[in-house]
Amino acid sequence: MLFHARIPGFSNGDLGVDVFFVLSGFLISGILLRSAGRGRVSYADFYRRRALRLLPAYLTVLIVCVLTDLLHDSGGTLKGAATSFFYVSNWAAAAGVGTGLLAHTWSLSIEEQFYLLWPLVLVALLGRARGDLGRVARSVLLLAVASYLSVVACLLLGGSVELAWNATTSRAFELLAGCLLAVVLQRRGVAGAPALRIGSRATGPVSLLGLLALLVVASHDPWNPWVEMLVQWPVVVALTVLLIVACVAGPNLTKTVLGWAPLVAVGKVSYGAYLWHFPVFVVVDGTLGLDSWGPRFLALAVTAVVVVLSYRFVERPFLRMKDRSARA
Repeated sequence: MLFHARIPGFSNGDLGVDVFFVLSGFLISGILLRSAGRGRVSYADFYRRRALRLLPAYLTVLIVCVLTDLLHDSGGTLKGAATSFFYVSNWAAAAGVGTGLLAHTWSLSIEEQFYLLWPLVLVALLGRARGDLGRVARSVLLLAVASYLSVVACLLLGGSVELAWNATTSRAFELLAGCLLAVVLQRRGVAGAPALRIGSRATGPVSLLGLLALLVVASHDPWNPWVEMLVQWPVVVALTVLLIVACVAGPNLTKTVLGWAPLVAVGKVSYGAYLWHFPVFVVVDGTLGLDSWGPRFLALAVTAVVVVLSYRFVERPFLRMKDRSARA
């Protein structure tokens, strides 16, 4: 958000997407592995819970953006609504199609494609390995390496930067890194353990340095897209994995910092913040510009209000339904 608001010091803040993909792969794989450990993965339950979590706010944003575009043409929003609705906006971006107020949904499209395919792939890997998580981990590692090599091949063989940046196959290695970590921890019998101690006492301090390193990387533009994709992406993935390990480990400084109440509160509404901030920023930028502090603060303030209202009146009722379905 600070990157999109053009706040100085966050010129490379789009690495937040890389962090998000690793976290998502880890969390979703953990859910699936726990379900498999109880006997079977219920696809119906998994997709129902994902729909209750994602669709209400998402469809609301699509409707609001289309109505906004009808009042003030924002350049491609109707195309963006169509590609976003079918979760293919990343491929639209790869083809250079403008999607207006919904340009940011390329990352959610990749996420949804992952939700669609990964449960089937993971269950197939578990079945083929007959529950041997070591074999599953090796298979996931091979898939992650293949994904990274697809980025290398795209760039070396003359593919566009846009294709390498937005393709689901390119970003899969970030998601799969999180998936691999979930499998490894599950294999050790520790996934989801709230007070687990992993590794040495240095886990907390080292991971806190990793968090600071992420902030440093976020503040500096990469030299070029090749460096960003081939070097920065793997580095950010490794740092994020380190942070996750610290968060599932026993008490440590990193876990304390990330458990700070204001950060937890932001985390609860982070999905709405992701959805709403970009359209708000584009409208403010088109009206007042985002090159001075007044419009920046206005954009952030409006976003904060809209996000809280969205969480209270759109997301939370469906989250309660999701929680009830989990307890049923």
